[in-house]
Amino acid sequence: GFERPDLDEEFVAPRNSIEQSLAQFWSELLGVQKIGIHDSFFDLGGHSLIAVRLFRMIKKEFATDLPISILFQAPTIAQCAELIAQAAGTATERGGATNGTENSADRVPASTPAMRRFVHVVPMNPGRNALNTPLFICAGMFGNVLNLRHLAEQIGHDRPVYGLQARGLYGDQPPHETFEEMARDNLVEVRHVQPSGPYLLSGFSGGGLVAHEMARQLAEAGEEVDLVVLLDTPFPEDVPLSRADRIAMKLQDLNRDGPRYAIDWTKNKLAWQKRRRELGAGAPDRGSDEFHNEAIEAAFRRALGRYRAPRSNWPVVLLRPRLDVRYRLSGGRVLNSDRALLHADNGWTPYVDDLTILEVPGDHDSMVLEPNVRVLSGHLRRALRMRSARPAFDHPKAAE
Repeated sequence: GFERPDLDEEFVAPRNSIEQSLAQFWSELLGVQKIGIHDSFFDLGGHSLIAVRLFRMIKKEFATDLPISILFQAPTIAQCAELIAQAAGTATERGGATNGTENSADRVPASTPAMRRFVHVVPMNPGRNALNTPLFICAGMFGNVLNLRHLAEQIGHDRPVYGLQARGLYGDQPPHETFEEMARDNLVEVRHVQPSGPYLLSGFSGGGLVAHEMARQLAEAGEEVDLVVLLDTPFPEDVPLSRADRIAMKLQDLNRDGPRYAIDWTKNKLAWQKRRRELGAGAPDRGSDEFHNEAIEAAFRRALGRYRAPRSNWPVVLLRPRLDVRYRLSGGRVLNSDRALLHADNGWTPYVDDLTILEVPGDHDSMVLEPNVRVLSGHLRRALRMRSARPAFDHPKAAE
């Protein structure tokens, strides 16, 4: 592993068995030899894929099912260890001299009780101006908000930011089966944080559909929605492909990729067939290790097929990357690599009266990551300031 990088925090060694186990997990996953209990998971290069593996190890070692979004409130070993000890009903052992003082990182963040109370709301950034109207961002199809951390950091310059994660991401609750149910349960918690409007809502990818439905339910309840921001959310649309379309697509693949296309296609098909045989033989579902990703995705796709979006009269901003055209078909149709129809408006014009479209750098996934997120957040902060130029209001924070 690598040596510990130069961090703001001084190195403090683990003081008890829980912290020692966590330090070992972090070292193994992050490739860093010496990790202190006050070092931030994110400062050491941690990201959502590593976080999933980390919390799988925590669940196995301590029989404790914590949401990975807890890393927003407890990004250090000391804080995570305290949560694990609380979950086990014991106090964390204190080891070593403290010189009569207690480092603030030793204490569980004040927002931890709120994290326990809420299923969906995740405080992502308290904001430099905590009295400005907060932004709520719905997670994408897999229900995890950790990939939106960089965006929350940027938007926090202006206002508090809260994520909305899926039910069933951890624990034994089943995921929602409709967007209407998702929106309803999200709003119960949102209104604990912000009891009344005007509201600022957003959603990444498929989460934009949930944000759209939340706006509908708020408007129906007589509340005001200042803005809904869609972060590359495509409107669901069936793409019936004829035999001629499929032949044209294969020819374009061959023309673009040459012999490699046939090799990759064969490898992918064999891997898919092997996975089907494993599941048919009762092999453990690897998705269960990934915090129920497969169950959440399946439920989301079922909800997608059932959703009938209303036409909105609230302002909508669509932030999307440049259209990634992979296939060109007759009738001017263009498809991406997922065989989804591409539109300059992501298909939203028939459902939105006031739509603004802004193109941002990167692709669907990297647009919310460094460095592309700086451009995206600049557009988003300007849009939010324009739409929320109202007197500040005193909303209760989820951390209280």
